[in-house]
Amino acid sequence: MEISKSDMRAYILDKFTKEGDFEFMVQHLPAALDAMMELDEAYTTGIGDGVYDDDDAYDAMFTAMQQRFPDYKIYCMRLCEDYLDFAEEYLVSIDAIEWE
Repeated sequence: MEISKSDMRAYILDKFTKEGDFEFMVQHLPAALDAMMELDEAYTTGIGDGVYDDDDAYDAMFTAMQQRFPDYKIYCMRLCEDYLDFAEEYLVSIDAIEWE
């Protein structure tokens, strides 16, 4: 199944906006989202066994986001957690996830 990155981005950005927890960084949220999507894709591409591990993906994303967005370092934990939840919700909504 082909996943539309632009549709996924729009879905996740809408979820962040409606959630309202990151209004203080609204001007940087699109760039942060793009970075998280890029990091998530790099993680997914790099897994050898093809099994996506949320904990490993989170750890890699959290570390990289703290480096990329040092002004928001304290918020990166929640930002990454929410991103992974919203990404999963999107993938479920389009039937792109197969549960083992």
